[in-house]
Amino acid sequence: MRILYYVIAAAAVGGLASCGSKADKAMNQALKDSAVTAEIEAEAPGLPVYTLTKDSLGPVHVGEEIANLPKAVPDLYDTVLPTETPDAMAYTYLLGDIPQFTIYDFMEGRVDVIVLEGNARAVKTPKGEVRVDDPFTKVLELPGVQSEYQSLDDMGIWYWVWNGLYFGVNESKVSEKLGEALCDGKRPPRAADLQDATIGYIGTGLPF
Repeated sequence: MRILYYVIAAAAVGGLASCGSKADKAMNQALKDSAVTAEIEAEAPGLPVYTLTKDSLGPVHVGEEIANLPKAVPDLYDTVLPTETPDAMAYTYLLGDIPQFTIYDFMEGRVDVIVLEGNARAVKTPKGEVRVDDPFTKVLELPGVQSEYQSLDDMGIWYWVWNGLYFGVNESKVSEKLGEALCDGKRPPRAADLQDATIGYIGTGLPF
């Protein structure tokens, strides 16, 4: 938008200068060119597009001491909200009051798991970006994806693992039949059962 502003403003100046001398026209043209060039040079690099990988999200790396993380990262987060859970300390990172991701620390002061919050961030895949709330069929289509049953306290649920990342179904939006299939440790739900499911979890591991 700022580049467009400079172009319009410079064009207006050039239009007024048409009533003056050739020198005035040349000067205004030079001003217009330098303004646009400077603006393009300033904005062309842009800010990094942070996507989740199996071991990091931008400058946040699995295994890093949480105390050493930047207090804020432009276009990634500017606020941190800590919460104590039964299994870990959870640190939710927000940008302009919008949750971006949560770090789970299993009481060692380190980044143990990074989990995406909402669909603000994505995972890059050969099939394009994948985000929370996307159709779960996007996960099933990933090359080499594997289903993995995870249990805790005699209960469990199926996750899908691709390139070191864990993907889970949004359990709040499943039918009773799919809910039962997700908890059945004998075999994972069939692809046909997941046609209407959406992604509810993307993380470098599990928060337990």
